[in-house]
Amino acid sequence: MKTENNNSKKQKSTFLVRELLLTEGPQSQASISRKTELSPAMVNYVVKQLIALGAADIHWVNGREGVVSLTSKTGKFISVLVNVDKISGSLFLFESEVKIDFESIITQEAIQKNNPDTVISLLSDVIKNSNLSMSDISGLAVSIVAPLDIESEAIISWSAGRLPGWRDIKIKSYFEKKLGVTVVVGNDANHATLAEWTWGVGRGIDNFVYIACSKQIGGGIIINNHLYKGSNGMAAEFGHLIIDNIGPVCFCGCRGCLTTFISERAIIMNLSKSESYKNSLLEIISAADEGDAACQRVLLEAGRDLGKALANIAKILAPGMIAIGGDLAEAGPLFFDSVIATINEHNLGTVSQSIDFKTAKIVHQPEVLGGLAALLAKKNQGISELPDWIK
Repeated sequence: MKTENNNSKKQKSTFLVRELLLTEGPQSQASISRKTELSPAMVNYVVKQLIALGAADIHWVNGREGVVSLTSKTGKFISVLVNVDKISGSLFLFESEVKIDFESIITQEAIQKNNPDTVISLLSDVIKNSNLSMSDISGLAVSIVAPLDIESEAIISWSAGRLPGWRDIKIKSYFEKKLGVTVVVGNDANHATLAEWTWGVGRGIDNFVYIACSKQIGGGIIINNHLYKGSNGMAAEFGHLIIDNIGPVCFCGCRGCLTTFISERAIIMNLSKSESYKNSLLEIISAADEGDAACQRVLLEAGRDLGKALANIAKILAPGMIAIGGDLAEAGPLFFDSVIATINEHNLGTVSQSIDFKTAKIVHQPEVLGGLAALLAKKNQGISELPDWIK
């Protein structure tokens, strides 16, 4: 009985140390002991065990104190992002410290054929070209650019028309049955949130909100260090917050959703009434930087619209930080000053003065990296810092 109690105590201690290193990043053993309330001897034992398993490293600052960080030296993981017109992702080979990126563009004529088997075919080619077999793969993460229903494991019905080949498919079960590997499936914005919270500006923030503004608007919520999905997986559909009930009709069927004001398409359409038509959001941002008054105007208005939404989100959730990612996060002071001014106009300071607003740090493949974070957690592994070979 005493042995069982000791083993249970060691397992609990290992869990506490690992969770701390995951959520707050590298720590000294003294800091770990203080924050977990474990004895220095127990922390020393756990750290030695993690190092022996290849799950942690220690970097000595001086001869007496070292900084402990989680690492992963085993496993071959695939993380893939499924979009309407593109499937992209990466194969992560931890033993050899190699990342292989891949991408497949889907033509307009072939969009109807974009389905799980399209992904499987692409993955098979990637694995074969890497001189591997599916049995070598430790896990697969799938990020879908669509809201997912937790119970059915499928894309929510009102959004399935954008990915018709995925309609009514139990995505996680489908891949597990076909490939025989560990699978995690998530909404693309939720996975991007995980990446930003794990390795970006959200690290160490217990209650964190992320919103991505690009072709579409999405986001995620971290509550008490856990991704919050809601009862059906539909939490944090920020793109469908209604900010003007007489605004444009959204594809979800509502009128005046945030998506209809600050998505790439919406901003381009707003600009199209001027003589400064552009083909992308990044073109608009570049032209605004060069002094194009029309482009500056639409970014200013986008900032106001986003500010309205963020003020309401903050009043309900009162997070410690809100991070803004996606292409619109590159818009600079004109856009962000407009966001903050609108938030102040809505008297947010009287509700929660402590919220920190930041630009997201993870700008390249946040959905793919978030899928990797979810996979590592599923495998009881983790990385405190992204190594250069993954960056």
